[in-house]
Amino acid sequence: MIFIFVGINKLTLPKTKLLDKGMKGLINLDEKQIKFAGLLEISGAIGLVLPTLTNIYPVLSGIAAICLGLTMLVALYINLKLRLSIIPNIVILVICILIAYWELK
Repeated sequence: MIFIFVGINKLTLPKTKLLDKGMKGLINLDEKQIKFAGLLEISGAIGLVLPTLTNIYPVLSGIAAICLGLTMLVALYINLKLRLSIIPNIVILVICILIAYWELK
């Protein structure tokens, strides 16, 4: 659900507010890129949960977990480049990998 919360924030708040909330990794992105990232995060979160809940193509949950994991790799790279903490990115990446493994085995 972290992806939904962060995605909604990215869709609804201006960049300055997001930076004030501690999302320093967004410093080099413009408003459109931030909104697009928020849309992708919300879509990925829905794709992570809905197929398993409805039991309709549950394999899509694993694929969504892989895609969200890839977004965490990008965030990790950006945070490394900006010398910010990468611990949250690693934790969420590991969770995405575990979900993908569980759903795709």
